[in-house]
Amino acid sequence: MAGRHGREDREAQAKVLRAVLLAGKDGLTEEDLEEQCEGLDAADIERAVIALLNSGLLERIEARLHPGGPAKHFDRLRPL
Repeated sequence: MAGRHGREDREAQAKVLRAVLLAGKDGLTEEDLEEQCEGLDAADIERAVIALLNSGLLERIEARLHPGGPAKHFDRLRPL
């Protein structure tokens, strides 16, 4: 069932990235993400945030998460 777990991780990453993109220039804290991402627990959110930070899709500025360069570019091409 390794494929299932990978799919769930990708879906969690998609929810987190979408929430951050929708937040706009103000960004979100990880606590805000828990409110915005129903169905995800704190561990799911933490794994998703780490993966998105490592990929460059998110960046942390002080205590807030903001879209990284590739995510900003994609958001301009295809609004949510």
